[in-house]
Amino acid sequence: MAGGGIAGHYKTLINPNEHWWQHVRGWKLMFWVGLYCLGNMANGYDGALVTGLQILPFWQNDFNHPTGSTLGLLGAVQNIGSLGSIPVAPLWNDRFGRRKTIILGTMMMITGAALQAGAKNVNWFLGGRALLGFGGGFNNNADPLMVIELAYPSHRPILSGCYGSLTGVGSIVAAALTFGTYYIGSSWSWRLPALVQVIPTVFQMCMVMLGPESPRWLMSKGKYQEAMDVLVYYHGKGDPHDPLVLYEFEEMKKGVEEEKKNKIGGWVSLWNTPGMRRRSFIMMALALSGQWSGNGLVTYYLSPVLNTIGITDRTQQLGINLGLTVWNFFCGIFAGFSADKFGRRRIFLVTTSMMLAFLIAVTICSAQYNIHHDKISGAFVVVFIYLFTGCYAFGWPGIMLLYVTEIVPTSLRSKGHSLWAITQASFLVFNQYTNPIGFASLGWKYYIVFDLVMVVILLFLYFFIIETKGLTLEETAVLFDGEDVVRDLQDRADQQAAVDAHMSNVVDGIPEAEAEGKSPGSDKASFVHTERV
Repeated sequence: MAGGGIAGHYKTLINPNEHWWQHVRGWKLMFWVGLYCLGNMANGYDGALVTGLQILPFWQNDFNHPTGSTLGLLGAVQNIGSLGSIPVAPLWNDRFGRRKTIILGTMMMITGAALQAGAKNVNWFLGGRALLGFGGGFNNNADPLMVIELAYPSHRPILSGCYGSLTGVGSIVAAALTFGTYYIGSSWSWRLPALVQVIPTVFQMCMVMLGPESPRWLMSKGKYQEAMDVLVYYHGKGDPHDPLVLYEFEEMKKGVEEEKKNKIGGWVSLWNTPGMRRRSFIMMALALSGQWSGNGLVTYYLSPVLNTIGITDRTQQLGINLGLTVWNFFCGIFAGFSADKFGRRRIFLVTTSMMLAFLIAVTICSAQYNIHHDKISGAFVVVFIYLFTGCYAFGWPGIMLLYVTEIVPTSLRSKGHSLWAITQASFLVFNQYTNPIGFASLGWKYYIVFDLVMVVILLFLYFFIIETKGLTLEETAVLFDGEDVVRDLQDRADQQAAVDAHMSNVVDGIPEAEAEGKSPGSDKASFVHTERV
């Protein structure tokens, strides 16, 4: 059940005996969705790269051992760059489409990564990272939308969860690479990992224009036949009579018609109605919560954290960093497969409660080590950091991204995602800049700030997050306007899909039972388009 008692009707239209790996087009769809996940893998690589570079002696020497505010700026400058593109990216995305947005973003990211790898001084390095972040803002706006808008409906929660978790793949590669290059006795120990960052981005740029566009974006632009063709090819396995395809098409079409009727589309629409104001508040609060949960302390500043408990050996720190990224990756992947089983709300509440408990344990053990120099307490800090970050990986990256993208209508999804992203980036920049200063000033006591914030986050989740599992994107998008609106959308789409199926079979002159044998290029698809438009 979802939203307090609304069933996901689309599931009754899916043949339970068919699986995506049984069809070539299912493999093709998974390839294209996986291509858009590469953008988040690049994000994970960069996050772990910042941590790994701080441990490399030649990076420290080349940049004069940055500390405090300088170290904070080096970590935050990419997100400062992304802040500049976040207001612009959705305008480009909505005007020119998801694929062209990714092309533009990858071109800037490649240039920025090359500048970063060839940096001769701190300012050069900062400039490369700023451009990398600016281009990443375009990719981060379009990539997740393509994943959820193109994916087969029953796969959407899994793939969206995996999209969030693929930061772990990038993190593992970066952590492993910096661990290996530690033994290179030159500046290439850090230039090589910085240069490798361009590989997935180059591959994505070369391949993306060969793939399909989002059917929902095509629908929003009035390109009904093109949207239908994408749905038939990838969701209907070439069968234009597929009941799921007919239902999806009608639901998308009616959702877009309602949005145009209500003049939804501009930035101001994010605040026009009580339902949209609630969505916008939730998106911004989730963005803040994700950054103030304490995970950023470990993600970007593991080295200072380990220094507070006496683990100062560079090799040992790199090993802990690599193990942490592998652990988080598997926790995140499991989350993707659990989103529709346990529900978004339950996962948020349970994992955040556990995060609070483990962060309190980290605080206590860190205090014991610093006050009594108890090595056992220091070892337990590492254990609880693993448990804390594992809960975060399970409950936040993938689930949060899934939630904030699915609760917004199609015409506002790009802008809604940008509202969430700009809020997240703003607080991430603030955290990255202040965390080194906070650690330097307060040491282990700095954890107490995040302990208190976590209590507030739990209260927010309990009172404001509603369940969305089991619904399509269109149904979830209108859930905040009332359950009756969701049921009405389901009924209207179901009725029109039945009419489409009946009318097309009559025109084809064949019984409905034989319609499934029609070829993908039959006249039926064109007839359905004509009747609908």
